[in-house]
Amino acid sequence: MNLPADQLVYIGLRDIDPFEGYILNKLNIKAYSMDAIDRFGISKIMEMSLDALKPRNKIHLSFDIDALDIYVAPSTGTPVRGGLTLTEGLYITEALNLTGRLQGLDIAEFNPTLGTGDDLESTLNTTMQIIRKACADREGKLSGVKENITNLSKELNKK
Repeated sequence: MNLPADQLVYIGLRDIDPFEGYILNKLNIKAYSMDAIDRFGISKIMEMSLDALKPRNKIHLSFDIDALDIYVAPSTGTPVRGGLTLTEGLYITEALNLTGRLQGLDIAEFNPTLGTGDDLESTLNTTMQIIRKACADREGKLSGVKENITNLSKELNKK
């Protein structure tokens, strides 16, 4: 099954190179920069994003952790200041979940081998909050995941 490009939405872009901009424009992909979020607010951006999607389509959220500000998620290969706040990231995730159409989630750009122990803890806590919002898990049904990632990180750091 092919996903039409006009059914893609990027939120929180900060650094688009000329070729990426060309592709976004040529394929009519909706893309909202951090400047747009600062100007209109995350609520309006989500309203426009959801309006751009066909109402019967299921939604898959690919959440790049590096879209968040470095202070929220430092354990990533591309930590940059000026990203989404944790509140904005959670708002995006919850808004998609509340549509009843969110069917999948992947988390990208989280690298538990980068940064200090505090960096890992911060990024891991942030990631778990995003996952919980996507899954509407407010009762701890994802317990054990954090421990598994922490243990994996320790193993990877030994090598």
